[in-house]
Amino acid sequence: MIYVTVGTMFLDFPRLIRKMDEIAGKTGELIVIQTGLGTTFPQNCDHFNFKPREVVLELQSRARVIVCHAGIGSVMDALRARRPAIVVPRLKKFNEHMNDHQLDVAKAVQARGWGRMILDIDDLDQACALTPPVPEKYSPATARLVSGVRDAIERVAAKPR
Repeated sequence: MIYVTVGTMFLDFPRLIRKMDEIAGKTGELIVIQTGLGTTFPQNCDHFNFKPREVVLELQSRARVIVCHAGIGSVMDALRARRPAIVVPRLKKFNEHMNDHQLDVAKAVQARGWGRMILDIDDLDQACALTPPVPEKYSPATARLVSGVRDAIERVAAKPR
């Protein structure tokens, strides 16, 4: 199964949804798409607008590959699921976002070896067939963040009043 997420943006992402629908029609593979607030719906894929987080995480855990927009939350979820990630940034020129900040996120994902960035939607067929490897070096920075906050609190608490 391929899991696809477009995130919570109010703008539609028809370029990604239509291409994944085409892939499902050609391959017969089950593709589940989170369509968000968009108005483009696939014919050959299961789809939903939103589901509870635990349901989404369970779907991701069963996916052969996760195809996502380049929203940082979606990218982090794919990395935590330890599934191959294909990142398709929403682009301003296609009226998918207000600016191209997702391009920076997608480039960072690819540069770190965390997944593959797709700019030309016609490359998505091959990317889904030949998925990138699951990143071995990814670990969430949560522990470092919590440790840093804890250290700062302890330093402040230890200061004489």
